[in-house]
Amino acid sequence: MNRDRYFQLGADLEASFLSVIEGHSAPTLAVSALTERGILCSKDGYEVRQQVELPVPSRAADALKGETTLGETLRALLAETRIRKRLDRQGLASVISSLRSEKTRAVTASIDHRMSARTIRAFELAKLVRTPANRCLSRSIALVQRLAAQGCAAHLVIGVRVIPFAAHSWAQIGDVVLNDSPEEVARFTQIFVL
Repeated sequence: MNRDRYFQLGADLEASFLSVIEGHSAPTLAVSALTERGILCSKDGYEVRQQVELPVPSRAADALKGETTLGETLRALLAETRIRKRLDRQGLASVISSLRSEKTRAVTASIDHRMSARTIRAFELAKLVRTPANRCLSRSIALVQRLAAQGCAAHLVIGVRVIPFAAHSWAQIGDVVLNDSPEEVARFTQIFVL
């Protein structure tokens, strides 16, 4: 995350990695290489965060078809633009760190609140102004951030698929995807949830 890149291990390092996480031994050289890359770490001196487990989304938010205001749609566009610029200037790790802090304000995992539903709809309408191509990360971060400010604890999810390689991100609460379709996000394996 600190380098804003995805990676795939070569066959030898992958075998060593799987061996270590299953509790078996692996060649010292391979373990050193995995440790230097930050893929493995010792228990001492490192904070280990547990990955949030989310179900595969089975439905889209009803709010995608709801009502919103022009002002809320403009705020959605502005929020997405600001996140895009922050990603360019500061990198993904910094933006994620800030979002993690902002999410501590969120108290509910519900989109039943009228303001949250309008915000979700506004981000959907914003896609009509700015094409969604290659904007899923900034749009999803901005949506999760706006919802957190309203007290709604949505999750940012980043997923990948291998063949052909692609990455995608979306916002989700429980089994409800907030800014995409369940069919689209089901094509990706979750690799990061905040």
